[in-house]
Amino acid sequence: DQVGARAGERPRRRMVGSTKRRELLPQSDQDEPPNTSSQEITRNGNGALIGNGQVSSSANNGLGAAAFDDENSAPAEYRWSPSGNWWRDMLHFVGPGFMVCIAYVDPGNYQADIQAGGTARYQLLWTVWWSSILSIYVQVLCVRLAIYGQITLAEVQAADNSDRMRLLNWMIAEFSIVITDLPEVIGVGIACNVFFDWPYYVGVILSLFTTMIFLVFERFGIRVLEAMIVVFVGVMSIALFVEMALVGVNVPELIEGWAYGFIHVTAEDIFTITGVLGAVVMPHNLYLHTGACQSRRVVREEGVVKQAVWLSSLEPVFPILVSYFINMAIVSIAAESVYGEPNAEEVGLTDFCIHFQYLKSGCVLWGIALLAAGQSSAITTTYTGQFVMEGFLDITLPTWARAVLTRLVAITPCIIVSVLFPQDLNLLVNIVNSALSLLLPFAFTPLVKYTTSEKFMGKYAPPVWERWLLRGLAFGVYLLNAIAISAPGGGFFGFVFEEEEFSFRNAICFFCMLVLQVFLLWWQATTAFTPISTTMMPLEQERVYEKGDFAEADPLKRSKKLLRSLEMTEQEEEHLDPVTGDEVFSIDDEDDTEFRTTGTIT
Repeated sequence: DQVGARAGERPRRRMVGSTKRRELLPQSDQDEPPNTSSQEITRNGNGALIGNGQVSSSANNGLGAAAFDDENSAPAEYRWSPSGNWWRDMLHFVGPGFMVCIAYVDPGNYQADIQAGGTARYQLLWTVWWSSILSIYVQVLCVRLAIYGQITLAEVQAADNSDRMRLLNWMIAEFSIVITDLPEVIGVGIACNVFFDWPYYVGVILSLFTTMIFLVFERFGIRVLEAMIVVFVGVMSIALFVEMALVGVNVPELIEGWAYGFIHVTAEDIFTITGVLGAVVMPHNLYLHTGACQSRRVVREEGVVKQAVWLSSLEPVFPILVSYFINMAIVSIAAESVYGEPNAEEVGLTDFCIHFQYLKSGCVLWGIALLAAGQSSAITTTYTGQFVMEGFLDITLPTWARAVLTRLVAITPCIIVSVLFPQDLNLLVNIVNSALSLLLPFAFTPLVKYTTSEKFMGKYAPPVWERWLLRGLAFGVYLLNAIAISAPGGGFFGFVFEEEEFSFRNAICFFCMLVLQVFLLWWQATTAFTPISTTMMPLEQERVYEKGDFAEADPLKRSKKLLRSLEMTEQEEEHLDPVTGDEVFSIDDEDDTEFRTTGTIT
């Protein structure tokens, strides 16, 4: 998709489809002639593209691309700078953290908490706590990539990988989004069963339409959706904290499980631990937060950007801690009400509310909590799907289309299970949670790779000790999943080592286990050790967004991209620069801003 001025060829101009994915990364030396093999494109100080198909402004009015193209850019948007009032500045960045934290209290988390409390009482509470701490650290890395680099995780993966690897990573990211939506769909189905005694599949089908109702509020801006999510989190918190207080908590046992419950871990707990990790540190959140943070635009000065990174890093701490205490409440209720009951390991979302012992109308409040969590999470998975599709494929879909696409794929297996095996809905959510843990390295390792790289982040890379700490965490997440795949009690293929007779079924499972282990190791090693070939955009240089990027504008304007394709004619040769041979032309007859091009422009 790049056209360069080659030796012996007549300069020509051509306008093609969006080059947004490659506009984000700078060329190492802008003074060098364009290299047709390079994929690095950036903007100069006036907002014009520099790179293959070099476009530079020769006007002295200091405006550039953002000045003449008000359809594809928003130069008048507000840019934050410190006001001198810490609270006012902090409130400006409040929002993305709450949007992200809803993933930590979705129906999948509820299921993992019920399993942890119902099978081990408080002994696995440390897993919930340290997973929450890890998620805070992960969100800090997302903030650094989004605000320092002005790029999403999907975009940087796409720009720094071959086409085959880019498509593979896109498919893995889309798969993680779709299976993340499964527990949300099931939660809505269970909520409708609680409220109206409908079969589960009816609520599952209705989840497609209820999500569209909430997405209508997108027209009022991202902050309206963020406020709705805060309300939903509040509703869930009240319902669960009241029951937790009434059921009575064994405080010494709770503190023991929180502080050092890991000393009691057995092989049988591996499946539950991976389920908690996948439900808390969900892979789709890494793509979501790197996009959501960019809805808060800042003045591109080093001191301002650093303070914005600091405030944005603090912002998700409170909502994630709130989500931890919500999860702790569910673990406590399950520990006191479910543990020791017959078939306690089978209790889950479908029947947890019957174990509410003291709260009147407990099932109604449980249904409200499931509905609130399911709808909020559906909104966040929709936005994540947009960031992933735009970043990897440079395709932008209307929000409603993305929501319908994700939800249709998600509800299909849920309908099948809810109709044929309604008693296995809890098991399906358990499998999804462990699968999300298995998919976590595919997002976490690239995030660590780019945010710890001096080549990519420059002087904004963390210190050496923090780089090795983060790399150790990334390797630890991979190792935990590698163990879970093969270990007895891990919930995947470990059972083949427990059976005395090696049957044909076991042979097939062993082969699948081997293929999965090899693929996971290959991908991890390839991603970790492949040299980075790109660098982030200079800090002081502002990325020019299209209207609608990162939920900032009316989504209907996203499709208004005035693109046309032009080939230079004989009559246009008179516009060639007599010195360089480059073409000089005006964007508009009434505009005296001149541009110089040697290749592709948008």
